[in-house]
Amino acid sequence: MVQARSFYLRLVVYSWTVVCSLQPLSAQPDLNFKQSAITHLRKGEFIEALENLNLAIQKDPTQAELYYLRGYTKSSLEDYLGAEQDFTRSIDLSPYLADVFTSRAIARSQLSNFTGAMEDFSRALEMDTANPEIYLNRARTNLFLKKYYSSIIDCNKAIQLKFPGEIVYIIRASAEQNIKRYSGAIDDLNKALKINPASAACLSQRGLVWLDMNEVDSALLDFNRAVAIDSNNTFAIFNLALACTKKSDFHCALTHLDKVIRLSPYNAYAYYNRAIVLINLDDKKGAIRDFTLVSKLEPRNIISYYYRSKLKADLHDYQGALEDLDKTIGLLPDFADAYYERYEIKIRLKDRQGAKEDYTMALRLGERNRVHPDSLALGNKDYLQGLTKLSGDFEEMNTQTGKLQNQRVDVQLIPLFHLFQGRSDFDKLRLYDAYQKPFYHSHIVTLTNHPEIINDSLCRQEVIGLTRLIDSVPSNAENYYHRAVSNGALRNFNNSLADFQSAIQNDSNFVLFYFGRANIRYELIQVIISQEEQKNEITIGWGTPKANTPVHSGQMEHTYDAVIADYDAALKRDPEFPFAHYNRGFVNSTMGNYLAAVEDFTKAIQFRPNFAEAYYNRGLIYLLLNENRKGCEDLSRAGELGISEAYKVMKRYCYK
Repeated sequence: MVQARSFYLRLVVYSWTVVCSLQPLSAQPDLNFKQSAITHLRKGEFIEALENLNLAIQKDPTQAELYYLRGYTKSSLEDYLGAEQDFTRSIDLSPYLADVFTSRAIARSQLSNFTGAMEDFSRALEMDTANPEIYLNRARTNLFLKKYYSSIIDCNKAIQLKFPGEIVYIIRASAEQNIKRYSGAIDDLNKALKINPASAACLSQRGLVWLDMNEVDSALLDFNRAVAIDSNNTFAIFNLALACTKKSDFHCALTHLDKVIRLSPYNAYAYYNRAIVLINLDDKKGAIRDFTLVSKLEPRNIISYYYRSKLKADLHDYQGALEDLDKTIGLLPDFADAYYERYEIKIRLKDRQGAKEDYTMALRLGERNRVHPDSLALGNKDYLQGLTKLSGDFEEMNTQTGKLQNQRVDVQLIPLFHLFQGRSDFDKLRLYDAYQKPFYHSHIVTLTNHPEIINDSLCRQEVIGLTRLIDSVPSNAENYYHRAVSNGALRNFNNSLADFQSAIQNDSNFVLFYFGRANIRYELIQVIISQEEQKNEITIGWGTPKANTPVHSGQMEHTYDAVIADYDAALKRDPEFPFAHYNRGFVNSTMGNYLAAVEDFTKAIQFRPNFAEAYYNRGLIYLLLNENRKGCEDLSRAGELGISEAYKVMKRYCYK
């Protein structure tokens, strides 16, 4: 059988890394972009690689290899939706390469499309029966699906085909451990350590097997060896906490969990387990704090609300306990124990009727669950039981050496675009072509959402010069407009608004008069309401829209509705102006009009197809509306178009 090989890159399990011995590249029209992309991939510079691959694809969208490379790059950034789409495009153009099917299978596994993944693994094996990587990757998927015997069979085949490296033994050991064949698991991990004695992952895995065998001292030895090899290995440090807990050494466990959280502050499982440890140390307030952090990271985690309610009740915060139990029951209406807990809380709050209703519901559900057990029965469980059951994404948040997508991110909308009259780097500017459009005074409109590029001294000079012109010719609307923009850049809001008003009085059809005034009105409202720069944060799952409070400056009243009305006026004169749609979407989202915001960002994209910021903001709104698939697709597109923050958000909210 002819074996179809990959385009220049090979897939490696547990790490998407580029081999350095790439085959010679054939001469192609996009050779420089492709070569540059591969050079960046070798260095782990995925954003730069993505930029070059986008340019290469623009020059020649028919090359299957380019989509494969871009899919590989997106997978490295953990954008599995985008990766699957690019691998599919590569397959559509050239359905003959086993490694592309394998790569798509891995992406599909990450997306929980296991049927599609297994189909891809099978197609890859039809093309390349002697490729051990295919068996290895399928073994990993089978392990995740708890098909342990199938995973072992695939590992055996990969070993038979001489797969290099220790990973194959680690995967087989995991399968052996899960079917309680501990001696086989230990043997495999010993073999892995012979191949790579400095494998912190292997030592951590062997430590977990020792824990399952209740050999806690042996486990501690392996975990400490793993940490000695890699002092910031959060998985090994977390496992040390497990071992300390097994020995009831809660201070030891707390120390290690504190370090996990310092290195990996988005790890909900670490906060959860620290809360459990704090309960054992009788620090109920600290435990409440950590359960609160869990609920922020995982808003649908009922256990954090349930346990927090019990702690609040112990501290006589009955109203807080009631709110947590309401959330628990809202997420799981058949949870009998939560109704009983709420019954007791309502008794303390003297809500006898509500208590009676909850007690009746608890009895009814308890009887049903006795016959058909489906209650979590959390009240009867040891608080520490979950500790040895949990795992997580133990990635170090290091801005110097860590992956981009694992770094900290503030989830907030990308702000408004403002009119700009100066000069700056091209990447901080956006241009709108108004050629042959009515109601514009120039062919090109320049905008930016980077306030740091504004030069105050130049703006002040502009204001002085324009004031002389206006004094000479007071009916020239364009001069008022330019002075309004300069005053707005200087945050002289009242002067700017007065100039926009004068401009509109002299020429009521000019699009940018209304657009500019809307922007200044919005900025003024923020200053007056908060007296500090507003970040317009969006918390996924818990929106906080701003009130439409009127504020005054001079003789004018300003509300968000007035801002929207100005954008409407601009769009009435130019319905295709994408930045007006974008800004209106931003303001609508600030007001909590999320569906209207989605429509606005969609319009912005319609008239500016590569509008990265509009994709990003629409993606955040979709996530807030719990339309995760749409949101993650938009964020993937935003990342592809150059907004690297999108990958950090996707890591938090798209692939749990």
